[in-house]
Amino acid sequence: MVAKMNKNVRRLKRYLGLRPETGLAWSGGIEHLLPGLISGWVVARGVQLQEVHLLVGPHLIARAEINQARPDVCESLGWQGTPGFSLRLSAELPPLEWQRAPRLLAISADGSQQVELTLMRQPQQTAILLKVLLRSDLLGLEGHLDGLQQGALMGWAGRRGQRQTAHIWLQAAGQDPMRLNCDQGRNGLQAMGLPEQSGFHLEPKALPPEWGGLEVWCSFDQQGQFRLPQVERVFLPPGQRWKEG
Repeated sequence: MVAKMNKNVRRLKRYLGLRPETGLAWSGGIEHLLPGLISGWVVARGVQLQEVHLLVGPHLIARAEINQARPDVCESLGWQGTPGFSLRLSAELPPLEWQRAPRLLAISADGSQQVELTLMRQPQQTAILLKVLLRSDLLGLEGHLDGLQQGALMGWAGRRGQRQTAHIWLQAAGQDPMRLNCDQGRNGLQAMGLPEQSGFHLEPKALPPEWGGLEVWCSFDQQGQFRLPQVERVFLPPGQRWKEG
């Protein structure tokens, strides 16, 4: 836990300067843009930002309170409070006109102050990626890449309240993406409203030998724009070891 927190603190350093562009000194942004969830954090000097609103033009698509603990942010900024947010996305949206770009706004309790949040790693691509995601058939998917456990690549993906099998894509630099079906039993998912049969379990020897030794990750889309969350980087064992096994 301590090592993970230290890693998060290091990752935050370049985002911590309070920005005054809007007349309000604030800091934060979107850390994860996923088909079923948008999460991140935001703080503002002298103002309590209470909610995040996802808008397409004047239409409110989703909202969530800014009320989640982020000890890494608070430690780095010397801040007190709960600056994190997790905004869940429904699998279905009402009919919308897409001439206006989607926006994620952090808004004060009385509505008098607001800031537009962008992706921390790709701020200039935020509106484009939001629009791509909201118009895709991926909407509502959640998942996680657990990594290599007992020699197998493991994780899960699915939609809340739906029983259809989800699929994701295994990615590695220089290799064609490989489709993975998430149809294996996984304890604990029913408590989250997800199908219990939403896990995946892949033996490295099932992959071509040229994947050996490569770093791999998983994405909800074949193009690799929307990655499954993971805690640590994942490297496959050398391919030669598969042959010997």
